[in-house]
Amino acid sequence: MERSQKRAQRWQLHDGRALLAAIALMITAVIVAQMVAQYVTTTEIDQGLNRSRLWWEIVLNLQLLSVGMTWFSYSDRISAATGPVRRMHIINCIFVSLGAVMPTFLGAVSASNNWFEIRPSPEAFVGFFWFGVSVWLIGLVLQSVLIHFRKKARKHKIRRRSIAFFLPSILLGVTALLDAPRGGTVWLILTPILLYMQGALPYFLKAFRPLPDAG
Repeated sequence: MERSQKRAQRWQLHDGRALLAAIALMITAVIVAQMVAQYVTTTEIDQGLNRSRLWWEIVLNLQLLSVGMTWFSYSDRISAATGPVRRMHIINCIFVSLGAVMPTFLGAVSASNNWFEIRPSPEAFVGFFWFGVSVWLIGLVLQSVLIHFRKKARKHKIRRRSIAFFLPSILLGVTALLDAPRGGTVWLILTPILLYMQGALPYFLKAFRPLPDAG
């Protein structure tokens, strides 16, 4: 019993604001995954949940919540920082906010192209897929640049990420290699979840810190 209590206390919440940014990204991940699942698992678009007014009201409210959490996560960091670190915080805040409203962007494009009435072509879907992957790659690069400037400003040694840090991306790659050749759609549904999870991982790691071992 005592051992289990010690294990449960090894990690503690260190930065609640970083946790808010991570939660905002994961909320978006679930919404986008649902939209992808709706496209690849249904044959009649008229039966799709994505046409429901109630569903979109929920999604829009969640997007507002996500943007608010992102701003709250970055506001003090931007005010306290200077120089390149401040600029990178601003860029990251804008980029995470844009990532958080991705479902709204997809909905607006779908409405303008009448995709709620006429099912979009596979080419359009693939184009959106690669657009999402590109956004994720840019976000990962921006996070790496921010970490570099922050550690340089504090004169901390820059450490390389371990392979465990890229576990969501590795899992996605393995799933795609196993599922895509068979014509499966699981890897498509998992793509936004795992990519957003990879993007949220630095925030989760910043939010929680291990407690010193009491022996």
